[in-house]
Amino acid sequence: MTGELLRTEQLARHFRIGSALSRRTLHAVDDVSFTIGEREIVALAGESGSGKSTIARVLARIYKPTSGEVYFEGKPLSRIGSRRDALRYSGLVPMVFQDPFASINPVFRVQHGVLRSLKLHRPGLSAAQRLTEAARVFEIVGLNADMLQRFPYELSGGQRQRVGFAQALAMRPKLILADEPVSMLDVSIRVGLLNLMAQLRDREGVSILYITHDIASARYVADRLIVMYAGRIAETGRTEDVLRAPRHPYTQLLLSAVPDPRAPLNVGAQTDTGEPPRVFDPAPGCRFRWRCPLVIDECHRVTPELRLLWPGHAAACHVAASNADEAASPGTSAAPYSGEVSA
Repeated sequence: MTGELLRTEQLARHFRIGSALSRRTLHAVDDVSFTIGEREIVALAGESGSGKSTIARVLARIYKPTSGEVYFEGKPLSRIGSRRDALRYSGLVPMVFQDPFASINPVFRVQHGVLRSLKLHRPGLSAAQRLTEAARVFEIVGLNADMLQRFPYELSGGQRQRVGFAQALAMRPKLILADEPVSMLDVSIRVGLLNLMAQLRDREGVSILYITHDIASARYVADRLIVMYAGRIAETGRTEDVLRAPRHPYTQLLLSAVPDPRAPLNVGAQTDTGEPPRVFDPAPGCRFRWRCPLVIDECHRVTPELRLLWPGHAAACHVAASNADEAASPGTSAAPYSGEVSA
């Protein structure tokens, strides 16, 4: 990571649910602070309902944050007012969606979306130059130029998802928001898409926010990992550091669901059957406490802050923070997390 590209500060997004007489507030995202560096892949991992896609839609300016701020290249998104600035930002931070077929117009040939993106975001190109550029980005994502003339139904799911990345790449982005881009693909072709994201980072200099529920794929491709639970960050740090020594019980739970062929068979192992809470008007306390095997009294009364346990590794857990304090030298304690992780 060479420099900071995007930063969120205490980001929150709430939704009002119900009728006028029984209105409640759904806390989809609460107090989320993190950074994304240049040429970096950051994985946002967690179960369905953890707030991952909501964060992506806030970053894409589909949702407005309830509170907090997002900074891109040091400038707050709340200052974007003109259509020109909004168009520039959407070109620099495009989104690749989960369903590759629904994100492409089935009536037109696949070149339509790429050429339209080029015409909108790079108006200086002529019609011939747009066709040349469309062929170039198709080659970058692993598709032949002749596929520009095909209809979406003539492509496989993996090829359609590559078209989505080509549409994003045509805008000359600095950050791609990839919302579960491999979850609807066969396992046999997922690795190809993950390798494509790594190539875009290394060869094109594009950063990627990779949203996933599959922590194994996050380990394969991501430089840093952010684990979400019930709208809050549970743990974050360099991917290998977090997965080698997870400190939050929820991260440990996610890892226990990943099969390891080298591990001995444990017939008596317990499995978790709980579901993430629906956070309507949540009371203070840890939102994972109902499923946590390490719960203590403080977990029911105090919402844990995300604290830096050691350089580059932070967790929002009373037990993990206490262990870090005990491991620290006398007179020191785990520091509050500022949203920045050392490289």
